[in-house]
Amino acid sequence: MSDLDTWWRDVGNAALLGTARRPVPPLPDLGRAGVLASAEGRPREEALLDAAALGGAALRAGRRLEHADPPDAAPDDRRPVAPRLAVQLLELVMTQPPAGAAQRTGLLVHWLQAADDSGCRVPHALLPTLLALATGARELRRPTAAVLDERGRWLAGLRDEWSWVEGAAAGAEARTASRTEGTPPDPDEWARLPSPDRIAVLAGVRAHDPGAARELVRLTWSTDSARDRRAHLEALRIGLGPDDESLLEVGLDDRAGTVREAAAELLDALPDSARAARMAARLRPLVRRTGLLGRGVEVTLPDEPDPAALRDGLGKPPPRRSARGWWLEQICAGAPLDIWVELAGADPSATLKRLTDAQATDVLAGIRRAARSRRDPEWAAALLERGWDAALVPALPREPRERVVLRRVDATSERAHEIGAVVGSVDPPWSADFSVALVSRLRASKVGSTMVVASMPHLLAGLHPAALDPLERWIESTGADQILLTNLRNLLQFHSVKRSITEAFR
Repeated sequence: MSDLDTWWRDVGNAALLGTARRPVPPLPDLGRAGVLASAEGRPREEALLDAAALGGAALRAGRRLEHADPPDAAPDDRRPVAPRLAVQLLELVMTQPPAGAAQRTGLLVHWLQAADDSGCRVPHALLPTLLALATGARELRRPTAAVLDERGRWLAGLRDEWSWVEGAAAGAEARTASRTEGTPPDPDEWARLPSPDRIAVLAGVRAHDPGAARELVRLTWSTDSARDRRAHLEALRIGLGPDDESLLEVGLDDRAGTVREAAAELLDALPDSARAARMAARLRPLVRRTGLLGRGVEVTLPDEPDPAALRDGLGKPPPRRSARGWWLEQICAGAPLDIWVELAGADPSATLKRLTDAQATDVLAGIRRAARSRRDPEWAAALLERGWDAALVPALPREPRERVVLRRVDATSERAHEIGAVVGSVDPPWSADFSVALVSRLRASKVGSTMVVASMPHLLAGLHPAALDPLERWIESTGADQILLTNLRNLLQFHSVKRSITEAFR
């Protein structure tokens, strides 16, 4: 950093903290500009204003490069520039975001991903603006690095504040190859990738070739940190299947408790695994039918776990939890759900109604976890009959899921603080029918403005284009509620621009 840069930073600190707490720095040598320092003894406030004026003029005037050697020429770009309409939309989003500055990042991420999927790059004229925006917003860095191409990376190498591009670009190449082709990186490249990029690469490879992704995890398992080992196991949720069981059993023996917990949670999702059979064997002696007709179900608490049970996850309970109740929940979460039909002699809905003893709370908590992790629609529907649980909704098929959520929206129409969690239980993108129906219900609510604000992140992520016409009609009929009007306009503009971006790359 030059003397001028240091001085200008100190001037800013004095302005921020006040001249009573931070003195105004003396004027540095401005070279041939011939600017002389003012006389001593003048007020500090005046000195600060003079420094700000001089610094602003110096920044506008620019300065000579600190070295005379020009940089090497940029390599030729390998990607074609984005289509003309897409470039116009990018410039609009960067300089005058149509849905408001708060939504600019979301639109930029969508543009950058669409460009990467199309194999395009950012035009040279917009590179400095984009690099500056991505420097200030970390979520833009990796998608930006993916579409800079050779000229953009060359440009980034000329400024220290853009040094993040080098690492992000290496990860972006591996992420793009894994996402579009399912191509795993070679072992050396995998070992060098930063942790966040590894997760993205694993997800991309996993979607195409689960076995190849599993082998990537094995490659560096012995040298990875506990944090990375856990994150890599979590990435195996994509396409989780019986072939992953051996690696998860290794995870049960890991030296880190967080890794053992992750392995146990993933094995909960495999009802045909050896661990599930071990949990079923622990559950059977605890359950018995009661009543003259055997229509009651009573569950007793388990005894102290042996070493094998400790390995399977029956360890120390969370704070303020009964140890034996926690062990019972763990057993129920890991055992196959079909065992309840066998032990109770009834279907899921009837079985749940028969659980009325003192241990029912722990048993139901375990069954809920099993239904969520295995996405079992029958058990999820039966549990939702007993009470709302947003985490169970994704286990239902799409149409029943949307019906359940719309009914819940009707039930919470006067409790706006709940609406975000309710609509967020439907994964985006939403269907046309659900989107239109949701907009209709929000419009009919007495607290529609508050509900729109509470559900805005989900409306931005999930709303189907079919709901844009109802949104326009809602805007036309909105009265004096300026907060609602502003949010609806931003929502409409966001999705209109997003759709235009998608179409511009077709």
